Amino acid sequence: MSSPKSEEVVRISADEYWQDIKDEYLQKLASTDPAEIYPSNNPGPETPDGKVNFECHCVGHLVASPCGFEFREAITCQKSSSEDQMEQGACGKELLSFMECVTRTQCFGSSGSPDKNNQ
Repeated sequence: MSSPKSEEVVRISADEYWQDIKDEYLQKLASTDPAEIYPSNNPGPETPDGKVNFECHCVGHLVASPCGFEFREAITCQKSSSEDQMEQGACGKELLSFMECVTRTQCFGSSGSPDKNNQ
């Protein structure tokens, strides 16, 4: 059985939040061109040919979740269906399967903490 994660809470004032960045490394990151951070080979949620980019950071956490298979099935179906098909219920089975997995595994719960309502 794994031990619970300890979390550190850091509190800062509004004045501290708005102060100039003093750390040299953080200054460099803050002034870096976004194109250098997000290279063109990872263009976002879609690849240039319109397919789902499962390597994009915006969906990567979903792919790596316990429900990753179900997510890939649902999003692939959704991307390959027209708006009319979606309105007629296309991908319902895949989306339901993904949502059932999320509910069953609680894979998007907060830090593995038990739900306060269930205590």
